[in-house]
Amino acid sequence: MPSEAVSLALAASIYPPALAVVIALGRGTQVRLRVLLLVVAAFFTVLVTGSLMLLLFTEVGGSSSTARTVGAGLYIAAGIALLGLAAHLQKRGPSADKKDAGPSKTDRYLESARLVLLLGVVLYVVPSPIFVGVVKAVADTNASTAQQLVYLVTSLVIMLWLIEIPMLLLLVFPAGGQRVLENVNAWFARHGRSVAVIVSVVAGLYLIGVGLLEVL
Repeated sequence: MPSEAVSLALAASIYPPALAVVIALGRGTQVRLRVLLLVVAAFFTVLVTGSLMLLLFTEVGGSSSTARTVGAGLYIAAGIALLGLAAHLQKRGPSADKKDAGPSKTDRYLESARLVLLLGVVLYVVPSPIFVGVVKAVADTNASTAQQLVYLVTSLVIMLWLIEIPMLLLLVFPAGGQRVLENVNAWFARHGRSVAVIVSVVAGLYLIGVGLLEVL
């Protein structure tokens, strides 16, 4: 398993909206089923998009100078996109606190298992720049197709820990797990923007550095 893919998967895992959705699912009925559906939908959505990107990177190849230039360009473009995201988040500043007005329309929608499945797809169907870097790192191993798929699946498990661990908590300890997740969500509400800025800057600089090294 390439260490580069592991580190990028950890960076890509910081996704507070997904945690907020899991917490919202824990407030209704059929908690275990709906949370499980969300994680399954998210996992297979990322698996499909990741496999398609892996196939693309493999078809391009990694030995020619053209392929290396394309790969380097992807790394640098993804890094620049992340730095732009960090600047945007920093410029916006903290959002105003919202008062709790009871169950929201979203909470009511999440009572539907089919809508939960759809939400799992929507949340993860567009690959982030960091995830593109994860797949490129797997493709660069030049391992067999089966081994690359194993690396990809392992990376996905790492990348989705932010919803996998809450899923396990809610499946095993529904009441206690919900209290823990509410506290975590409150922490993210206060510090999530700062965390996202830091992760975006670090991952962006890392990807740009990797891209520049491939050019040299």
